[in-house]
Amino acid sequence: MPQTIRLLYAASVCLLMSQITYAQTIRQKTRYELEAGTYLSTAESNPFWIRSNQYGEVPLESNGFTIRAQAKKEYEPLVYNKKGKGKFSYGYGIRAVLNAGKVNQFLLSELYGKVRYGAFEFSAGRRREIMGLVDSSLSAGSYIWSGNALPMPKVQISIPNFTPILKNGLIAVKGNFAHGWFGTGDSVKNYYLHQKSLYVRLGKPDWRFKFYGGFNHQVQWGGQVLYPRYEGKLRITEFGSDWQTYLYVVNGKSLYTLDTLVIQNGQASAEGGNRVGNHLGTIDLGLEYEDEHAKWFIYKQSIYEAGALFYLNNIADGLHGIAYTRKKATSGILKVVVEYLQTSNQGGPYLSNRSTIPQLRGAEDYFNNGRYIDGWVYKGQTIGTPFIMPLRYTTGLPQSLDKNPNRIVNNRVNAVTLGVSSRIKQVELLTRLSFSHNLGNYDVPLDYTQASVQQQVIVPIKKYTFTANLAYDNAGVLKENVGLSLLVKRSF
Repeated sequence: MPQTIRLLYAASVCLLMSQITYAQTIRQKTRYELEAGTYLSTAESNPFWIRSNQYGEVPLESNGFTIRAQAKKEYEPLVYNKKGKGKFSYGYGIRAVLNAGKVNQFLLSELYGKVRYGAFEFSAGRRREIMGLVDSSLSAGSYIWSGNALPMPKVQISIPNFTPILKNGLIAVKGNFAHGWFGTGDSVKNYYLHQKSLYVRLGKPDWRFKFYGGFNHQVQWGGQVLYPRYEGKLRITEFGSDWQTYLYVVNGKSLYTLDTLVIQNGQASAEGGNRVGNHLGTIDLGLEYEDEHAKWFIYKQSIYEAGALFYLNNIADGLHGIAYTRKKATSGILKVVVEYLQTSNQGGPYLSNRSTIPQLRGAEDYFNNGRYIDGWVYKGQTIGTPFIMPLRYTTGLPQSLDKNPNRIVNNRVNAVTLGVSSRIKQVELLTRLSFSHNLGNYDVPLDYTQASVQQQVIVPIKKYTFTANLAYDNAGVLKENVGLSLLVKRSF
């Protein structure tokens, strides 16, 4: 199966890029950007709000330079004629980043092609995405997929926008089904991502109230083990990656038990005693109210990982948010978002296997996993909320807390974030304040408070855009730090 999927991925990218290249000779509507800048700080690291939710483009280490270039083509507007034509469109993007300083790196942070037919889209490659019901512009980060890490290579079929399934528009849906590649981590190499989501909107487009609900499902699965591992007396060499295993990854059922491990040459080639892979995600609810002057959006993302949510043990945990937008405003305050993230409950301190009571599904240890030691991390950075980060990113914590600097040791966090978007004439402003109480985990309790502040100023001058970011972290889970980023961008 792995070779088949790799060939499918390669063929998909080639097909998309060949169609794009041919079509490009007919119609040229690609937008180009070139950007350059610098990062400076009083500590050795960039402040929290300069590096978080930047799709892995801003390194942890500070005092350096960056150059970015991008080319992107978006879809043509949908135009239908009597024969139903005009439903097809295509797009693509490539974005390269060169960082120089304490960290020298070259990143292809985006490289994708996409094809749309009607409401459906097929895409392949690295592409910026955020997943979950959330205000994407000012949120501190969607819990499960926030845009904090470098985009992962995927092949995906989706309905990217809410699309009515009834003529009156009362019910609309969107969702995706994807296969991705993690590559090699600390404990497993060549392992995969399975991802799917489904979201429903209830309410006609012209209704003032609309209700939203849905879920997303993420799985880390497959791969070859990089260090000796045993299930009972059987030595594990790799985790299952055949089609039967994949079906159980998709439906979330347990395929193997300790007595029915797949044996090859006297060694086990699949995990046992649990679901296949590391399963996690959120169940989301939202309520929107909109009139002529303003829009309100209230949302809640509830966390599931090891079964606590089924018994409502960790129902207090999750991302809670409210967003207020002034619809017709062109100056002053344009949008305000307030969020509260709680991950401190985790169903309580007791694991289900420590008790005969099945309802005790606690100590979920969010984003960590016993088989995929890196946890919910890609290329060293958390895929989900930036408040839960690997040890090396928590610069104010003792680095001796774990032998592996990529391990997450602080996942019991309660955080409040305020984001404000405003404009004074042509100058755009973004103000963000966050306060968090960091409790470590149930095995290694901690007690740190953290405050982080950001002020961003964007000034357009002719064909150039100048962006200044001033940020501050107090001494807590991070080192005390004042940082500045200066960027200038030219669009073509």
